[in-house]
Amino acid sequence: MVSHLQVILNSLRSLGLTVSQYEINNNTLRILPAKWRAQETTLRTSKDLEAMPLEELVGIFTVYEQVIHYDENNASNHV
Repeated sequence: MVSHLQVILNSLRSLGLTVSQYEINNNTLRILPAKWRAQETTLRTSKDLEAMPLEELVGIFTVYEQVIHYDENNASNHV
């Protein structure tokens, strides 16, 4: 995901268009599915979206996704 987005951003920059880090992070958060709403809210209130690199944001998503997956597997094993 990050590499695809970097290609798009580099293409925009080569055309003379700039996209702020805030815009990148804000738009990335906006496209998350509904089950990620709590994580989105937490990130918006606790992190500086203007200064956070995209790689850090993706890292947070990766950890959260692993937690969700673990919880879903744990719940299905206890039923």
